[in-house]
Amino acid sequence: MTQEATAQPQLNPLLAKISENLQPSQWVPSLVAGSVTGTIGVIRAISYAALIFSGPLAASLSTGVGMAVFSTAIVSATAAIASDLPGMIATPLAAPTAILAILAGAIALQMGETATPETLFLTVSVAIALSSLLTGVFLWLLGRFQLGTAIRFIPYPVVGGFMAGTGWLLVDGFVQVTADTPLTFAELPTLLEPQVLLHWGVGLIFALILLGVSNRFKHYLVMPGTLLSLFLIFYLFLLATGTPIAQARAEGWLLGPFPDGGLWHPLAPSELGGVSWSAIAAQAGSMITVALISLLSLVLSNSGIELVVGRDIDLNTELRSIGLACFASGLGSGMVGNQALPSTLLVNDIGGKSRLTGIIAALPCVAVLLLGSSFLSYFPKPVLGALLLYLGLSLLIQWLYQAWFKLPLADYLTVVVILVVINAVGFLQGVVVGFVIATLLFMYNYSRVNVVKTAASGATTRSNAIRTAAQSQHLQENGDRIYILELQGFLFFGTANALLEKVRDRCTKAESQPPVRFVLIDFRQVSGLDSSAVLSFDKMLKLARQHQLTLVFANLSAEFQAKLVQGGVLEKDSNSCPIFPHALCQLFPDIDRGLEWCENTLLQQQDGTILPPPLAAQLTQLFLNPEQVEAFLPYLEPYRMDASQTVFEQGKPSPHLYFLEFGQVSVLLDLPEGQTKRLQTVTGGNILGEMRFYGKTPLSTSVVADTPCSLHALTRTEFARMKANDPELATQLESYIVSVLCDSLVRREQQLQVMQ
Repeated sequence: MTQEATAQPQLNPLLAKISENLQPSQWVPSLVAGSVTGTIGVIRAISYAALIFSGPLAASLSTGVGMAVFSTAIVSATAAIASDLPGMIATPLAAPTAILAILAGAIALQMGETATPETLFLTVSVAIALSSLLTGVFLWLLGRFQLGTAIRFIPYPVVGGFMAGTGWLLVDGFVQVTADTPLTFAELPTLLEPQVLLHWGVGLIFALILLGVSNRFKHYLVMPGTLLSLFLIFYLFLLATGTPIAQARAEGWLLGPFPDGGLWHPLAPSELGGVSWSAIAAQAGSMITVALISLLSLVLSNSGIELVVGRDIDLNTELRSIGLACFASGLGSGMVGNQALPSTLLVNDIGGKSRLTGIIAALPCVAVLLLGSSFLSYFPKPVLGALLLYLGLSLLIQWLYQAWFKLPLADYLTVVVILVVINAVGFLQGVVVGFVIATLLFMYNYSRVNVVKTAASGATTRSNAIRTAAQSQHLQENGDRIYILELQGFLFFGTANALLEKVRDRCTKAESQPPVRFVLIDFRQVSGLDSSAVLSFDKMLKLARQHQLTLVFANLSAEFQAKLVQGGVLEKDSNSCPIFPHALCQLFPDIDRGLEWCENTLLQQQDGTILPPPLAAQLTQLFLNPEQVEAFLPYLEPYRMDASQTVFEQGKPSPHLYFLEFGQVSVLLDLPEGQTKRLQTVTGGNILGEMRFYGKTPLSTSVVADTPCSLHALTRTEFARMKANDPELATQLESYIVSVLCDSLVRREQQLQVMQ
C-alpha cells in the first residue's frame, strides 16, 4: 500500500464525517430540519443585530444584520462538521449577544458624538471580531488540553442568575428596539408617552401571543409559523387602516432606511487605521466576559442536549468545535456562536440527526446575504422586538417565578442577587458575585455536616485482638476511657473547630463518665485538611497536656502527617509510622492497631503486665477444672515458634488446634502487590485454628507469629482418642470452641451497630 493511500483518510477527516451522513434516508428529514432551524436562525440574527446596532449605531444596522447573518451561517456549518453529535445546531446566542450590545453601547458612549458613523461602526466591528477570535482560541485550548471535565460542574444558582440576567438584558433590548429608548428609571416618563407606549405595547402583545402559542403547542413549525403570522397581522393592520408603508417607516414601525449594497462587509486591513484602539482596550473586560459567558452557555447547553438525546457528548470535542466556529466567524468579522439548545432539540424531534442538517441550516443565511439590504426595510420592529421579549420573558418566568417553587430560599435569593448585580454593574461581576455566594453557602452548609462519622468508646468497640476472659472483663469495665472518633470529609475552619469542641466536651464529662485516657482519631475517610484544621489539632494537643491524655492517630496519610509536623502537632521522625512512647501523640497505620495499643496500655495499668498465666492456669480459667487439666495436658504437644514464623499458611488445611500459652500472632489477608491486611491479633491464653481443625475449606488467610510464641497442639488423632477415652473432656472443649465462635459473632455485631 502506498503512502498516499495510507495518508488519505487522515487528510480528509472532515470530509469523512460529512460523507457518512449523506445517506439518502437522511436527505428529507435533514432538509426539513435544516430549513426550519435556518429560518429561525435568520430571524434571530436580525433581532440580535437590531439589539446591538441601536441608538447611535442604528445607521449601521444593515451591515450589522449582515454580520449577524454571516455569523449564523459560518458557525452553523463549522459546528455541523466538527461536532461530536450529528445534527448539532450552533448559532449566535442571546447571552453573549447581550454582552456585545453592552460593549457596543459603551464604545459609542466613549467615542461620543464627534465620531463619524463609519468610524464608530468600524471600531465596534473590530471589537466584536476580536471577541470572537479570543473566545475561539479560549474554547479551543480548553478542549485541546482536555479540560472539559474540570469545568463541567457549575453551581445551579449561578446558572439561574446567569439565565435570569440574560432574560432581563433581552427585555431591555426589546424596549430599545421597539421604542428606541433604554429601559431605565430616568426614561420611564418617555416610555409612557402615548406614541412610544404604542410602539412597545404592540411588541408586548406580539410577544405574549408568541409565548402563549409556543407553550400551548409543541410542534416544530409553531415558532416559524407564529412569527410569519405576526408578520402578516402587522401588514394586514396597515392595509386595514390605510397606512402607507412609507408612513409606517417614517413613524418608526419598520427597520431602516438602509443604504443600497450587500449586507456583509468583512473588515479589510486598510480600514484598521481608522479604528479607535483606546475605546476597544477599555472594553477588554467585556471581551473576556463574552468568552466566559460563551463557555458557561456551552456547558449548560451541552448538559441539556445530553439529557434529551440520551447519549453522552464529548465536551472536549464540543469545546474544540465551537472554538473553531467562533474563530472562523471572527476572521470574517462575525460574532461568537454556540450550541443552540432549542434548535438542536428541534432537529432531534424532526429526525434530522445528520451533519447535513447544520449545513442546510446555513443556506437561508446565504440567501439573505445574496438578496442584500432591500428586503430588510420591510421587517416590522414589533415582530423582531417580540422575539427578543419572548426569549427574555421565557428566562425570567423560569428563573424568577418557577424557581421560587423549586429552589431553596438561599439559592433563590442568590439568583435574584446575581440578576440585580448584572443589571446594576455588569455581567461578569454578577457571575463572580454568584460564585462567591455559592462558595459561602457551600462552606456554611458543609460546616453543619458532622465531620465525626462515628463516636464510640472502647467499651463497645474492640480491636481484633483476642483477649482472655479476665482481660475482656477489665476492658469492658474501663473501655469508656478510650474515646474513638472516626472522621469523614474535609477538615477546615468550619468543621475542625466542631471536632475540637467535641473532644473538649468529652474531657469535661469526668463526673458522668470515667475520665478519658485516650482519644483515638481515625483519618481513613478524611479527604483533606487545611491550616485551620492543623491549628485545631494543636489546640487539641494542649488540651491533651491539660487533661493528661494521649492522642492516637490512625490512617494518617503522609500528606496529613507532614502538615501536622509542620504545624508542630507531631514530632518529625524518619520512620513511616513513628511511635513515641512518652509523647502525647501516637501514630498507627490503622484504627485496629491503634485501638489494640490503647487496650494493651489499659491492661498494663491493671497488673503491670499483659503476659498470660501458665497454660494449666489458662485452661482452668477457660473451660476445665483443675482435675480435668491434668487429664487434658497429655493430649497436647508443645511447640516453640520464632517471630515471623508461619503458624498457618494461606489456602492450606491444618490438622492442629493450637493453644497459645504466650506470645502474639496475627491473622493476615494477602492483598495485591504483596501487601497484607491484619484481620485479627491473638495473644496468650487463646486458641488458634478452630475452623481449620473442623475441616473447613482452606481459608484465604495466613497466621504469622509477631513475637516468639509458646504453643501446644492438639491433633485430630489425639482428639479422636480423647473422644474415645475422655468424652467429657472432648465435650467441654467443643462447648468452649462454640462459645468462642459465638463471642466473635457478637463482637462483630456490636461493631456494626456502632458504625451505623
